Amino acid sequence: MRFAEAAEGVCSLVWVIPPHGAREDRATLRFLGRLGDVVDVAAKSPADAVTAIRAQAPDGIVCFVDKHLRWTAEAAEMLDLAFHSRATADRLTDKLAQRTALRDHGLRTPGFWNVDELAEESVLRGAIDSGFPLVLKPRSGTSSRDTESIGDEDQLRAGVAASEPGRMLLEGYIPDPTTPQTGAGSAPYVSVELVVSRSIVSVLGITGRTPLAPPFRETGFLFPADVPPELADQLAATGVDAAVALGVSDGALHVEIKCTDDGPVVIEVNGRPGGHAVHPLLRRALGIDTVRLAMRVAVGEDVVLGALPSPDEVVFRFDVQPDVGLRTITAVEGLDVVVQIPGVEQVIQGLGPGDAFSWRNGTLGYAAAVLGAAPDHQAARRIRNEVLERVVISGMP
Repeated sequence: MRFAEAAEGVCSLVWVIPPHGAREDRATLRFLGRLGDVVDVAAKSPADAVTAIRAQAPDGIVCFVDKHLRWTAEAAEMLDLAFHSRATADRLTDKLAQRTALRDHGLRTPGFWNVDELAEESVLRGAIDSGFPLVLKPRSGTSSRDTESIGDEDQLRAGVAASEPGRMLLEGYIPDPTTPQTGAGSAPYVSVELVVSRSIVSVLGITGRTPLAPPFRETGFLFPADVPPELADQLAATGVDAAVALGVSDGALHVEIKCTDDGPVVIEVNGRPGGHAVHPLLRRALGIDTVRLAMRVAVGEDVVLGALPSPDEVVFRFDVQPDVGLRTITAVEGLDVVVQIPGVEQVIQGLGPGDAFSWRNGTLGYAAAVLGAAPDHQAARRIRNEVLERVVISGMP
């Protein structure tokens, strides 16, 4: 429904069911059919898939799911539609290729290693000698799934031994700044939201974060970020440089960046708008629908935005994460109280009693999401503190 709403006045929709995706049930397919034509190419060869899509006479193509970016890039090339090139799609979906491209463009990066190459003792020793902690993460993936901190040599060797071939990346931990660069109660990293149209990059804004839950699960999003103007300019410039480094010519981007003593360091670049948390914040704060912008770019509009007005409030989403040691949730209490906190507009329950939990599911394994707005960052911080005091998660290890 969000995509259908975004398309109003821009285009009509053709829904493509791609290979290697989740199989939609009949009810979902019927519903999609009410919002546009449906082309199911899941069982077709690439050539037959393109033939089926071409029969719809498309003017543009978009993709909002990371794992389908490569396939969409291949289809776009064969259909002669503007989208990420195949090389750019590779850089956007493979963190090893992305780190390499950022480094080669002159951007700061931590040390990084293809885990497959760590089977060679000399390469492994080089990673060990770089110092701990290190971070082990999937080369392709989102929401911090299966991302863990590696604290010593034994843990590293065990992680390397357990890794599936071709799946994992090891990188150095990007150090925290020695003095805070973001506001009180904020994590030292942000995301820069961008739209690129015919290689012209427009900055939509900067989204702040609250401190991570172990090992790397996100707990909150604030727009705009609580950063001073000079740092905001540096972060925006780094986001633009990252888009150029990866060869992005058209589309929306979500660029995560950490603040360090040596300047901003790109954590990762996603080749689509910010997801379930960021999209509604920008829409509420700026009246901008990032999905709609991506569609406008896809159908050939020149989408170049100048300086945007400063929001008159801080919009937020706070995610309450279970303790990392739990395995089953038995109770989530306090949500009825949280909804009554001034500034809170919506409470979404995630995991509940009886649900299995694992930190490996990353950010999406939250127990509750709290959305709303505050007059300033200090007030937003007070609301978050009250949320964390009121919501009690019980469970079994």
